[in-house]
Parts: sequence; structure tokens; C-alpha cells
Amino acid sequence: MSTKYLGKGTINGPHIRNDWTSQWKMKQVLIALIFPTIGAIYFFGWRSLVMIITSILTCVLLEGVIQKASKQPITVNDLTAVITGWLLALTLPTSAPLWTVLVGDFIAIVLVKHLGGGLGRNWINPAVAARVLLKLFFSPWITNWIAPGPDVITTVTPLVALGHFSREISATTPEWWKLFLGIDLGGPMGETSKLLLLIAGGYLIVRKIIHPFVPLLTLSSFYLAILIYSGFNFSFATAHLLSGALIMAAVFMVTDYTTSPATDKGKYYFAIGCGLLCAVLRIVLDLPGGIGVAIVVMNLAVPFIDQWTMHRVYGEKEFKITPIIDKENRKGLSSFK
Repeated sequence: MSTKYLGKGTINGPHIRNDWTSQWKMKQVLIALIFPTIGAIYFFGWRSLVMIITSILTCVLLEGVIQKASKQPITVNDLTAVITGWLLALTLPTSAPLWTVLVGDFIAIVLVKHLGGGLGRNWINPAVAARVLLKLFFSPWITNWIAPGPDVITTVTPLVALGHFSREISATTPEWWKLFLGIDLGGPMGETSKLLLLIAGGYLIVRKIIHPFVPLLTLSSFYLAILIYSGFNFSFATAHLLSGALIMAAVFMVTDYTTSPATDKGKYYFAIGCGLLCAVLRIVLDLPGGIGVAIVVMNLAVPFIDQWTMHRVYGEKEFKITPIIDKENRKGLSSFK
């Protein structure tokens, strides 16, 4: 059967059409990232854009240098390094020094992505892992939250007010609509406006880049766990849901192709696990945020989820999956690293 080229897609044989390429998917993710970036610039000023551009250029440069030095094909045109740098920058506050951005980029591209095998083979989401390690080792610099506005005022995130094992909303917790719109909130610049994040998620769903059940299951499992813990205090659970990086992670990170399970059922279990584990980390360990650690833990559990949910080959008594081979098969399909 012949293959005929039509525009960006191809016609394989007389009836099977394949319009999507890996690079096209990456471009859709880049378009979606514009929405939280608009919010970052609006709330925190043009330094946000400077940090994003710096992070993107650094990630692209590091990937190109590593591939050139190791005599690998240069694949910076696949846009995955661009997405890594962009995402990582959005997880930082504008008060973070630029050197912390560079350190985070090095961790994401060199230590996590390429030491982990490169595109399609890494087990852990590079942007998430870099953010977790930055918070662990450089908290004085990247957790000095700055409130939006012309005056540089140090503030705290709503999660601090909701923490300390409380089950009630404190007087310092912003109203739900401020949490939703991102008004007067300190914290990482990309997570501020939940409205813009949901618009970005809606765009990715409409373009069929992510499955709507994955972010929905992440958020609903988290909300249910907080609701039960608080004795069905809906205001408290809603404030938790709208605070921190949970919605941003549900849209851009839990949905990552490479570091999530291969099967649809596995992806659903993975999403529920991320939501529940995030709730446990916030409740039991009083860990603000917690979603980054939850994703890393669930990333490590992916081979077991694949083993559990993969369909058994007809005629075989037991199905065994080799994670590296599985990652190889998905090479080039990653949207978020």
C-alpha cells in the first residue's frame, strides 16, 4: 500500500489516517503553557518572562551539548527541552535568583533526563524531580514568596494557613474566588490563577493531547480524601483544592506520556494515586504542596502498575513487561519533558 503525504499528516494505505506527530503534540503543549504564563506576567511582572526564557534556553543548550558530546543525534527540535525549561520556570517564584533556575535546569536535563536514558526512557518527570530537589536543597531562595504588586512584600501561600493539621479555614485563608482567580496570592508564578490553568487543560483536552479522566481523577481523589479528613468541611476541602500546584500538576505533569503507565487503566490508577498521596502528604506530614513528591513516588511505581494492568497476551499464562523496552516503544511520544 502506498503512503501519500497530505499537509502535516499522512495517509497510510487507503483508509488509515495519521495526522499527529510528536512535534505537533509538543506545540499544543507550548500553546497551553501560554495561558499560565500570561497570568505570571500579569501578576508578577516581566521578570517572569525573563526567568522562563532563561530556563528554556538553558535546557535547550544543555540537551544539545550532551547529545553532541555523546555523539547522539541532536533532537532539540522535538521541543521537549523547551517544555521542560518552561514548566520548571513556572514552578518557581519570581523572587528566586536566576542561578537557582540554572541549577534546576541542570538537574532536569542532565541528571534526570539524560542519565535516566534520554527521551522516552526516563522513569521520573525531569521538571517535577528538579522542582522537588530545588525545594529540598534551596528552600531559603525558592520559597521566599512575593505577593503580586509594585511593592516587594514577602508573604505566605494559602497552604501554610491551611496546614498545621487543621481542619478548619483560618482567618488568613483567602476567599475561594481569590484562590480561583489568583488575586493577591504569593507562590510559584505559574500556579497562581487556577482559571488560566483550567483553560490550558481544556485546550489540551479539546486537542486530544490529554485524556480528561486523568486530571479529573487526580483532583477528585484528592478532594475526596481532604473532604473525609475534614469531616466533610466543603469550604476547607475547596480551599485545599485551589491552593498550591495541584491543578497545574494535574494538567501538565500527571498527564505526562513517558513517566505515566502505558495502559488507560494504569493511567487512571496513577492519577488516583497522585491525588491520594498528595492529600496524605499534606495531612499526615503537614507538607505544603506535596504533589511533586507524590508524582515522583508514583513515577517509580509505574512499572508495577504496567505489570498489573497490561493485557495478557493470548495463549500466555503470565505477562511480563520490561520497563526499558516499554519506554523505548514510547520514545518520541512524551509531551511534558
